[in-house]
Amino acid sequence: MSWKKQKVTIEQLSTHIKVRGYSFFQMTDKASDSKHYEDKLEFLFNSQKSLISQNYSKLESMGSNNQPPQNKMKRLYETVEPFSGYRIFMLCSALLHEVVELQRETGWKWWKTEKALEEQRIQEEVIDLWHFLIQLSIEAGLDPQMLISKYIEKNKENTKRQQQGY
Repeated sequence: MSWKKQKVTIEQLSTHIKVRGYSFFQMTDKASDSKHYEDKLEFLFNSQKSLISQNYSKLESMGSNNQPPQNKMKRLYETVEPFSGYRIFMLCSALLHEVVELQRETGWKWWKTEKALEEQRIQEEVIDLWHFLIQLSIEAGLDPQMLISKYIEKNKENTKRQQQGY
């Protein structure tokens, strides 16, 4: 099974979404009359990659702590790694903490009065997880196509394991 980019003609494109100034559908001219867009996973990876290149210190506004804003993800990549795998370690640490934040949004404390789930907060925490997971994927050398390929391979293995009573 091969994974291919989805294509859409300009006539089929009914909506054009902008997120933080980036076009959701990256329109490019081709030799033919049709237009193509990058797929959704490539969009997420490219958005994440662009986060590292942002330079917030040139902004005239101050952050909430009266300090110039900093791109902390960019700083992670400008720092000399004190040990091999430091960035992977830091991204894993961020993922773990985001998982705990997501867990705190549930009623897992059986000894307390149960609270209603707040879907908005849960979604925010899941997006935080995606942010760090995509960055970790990039750090591990995975691009969207490789990620899909490796996922399909692992999914087949996991399915086989379940069928064999693993």
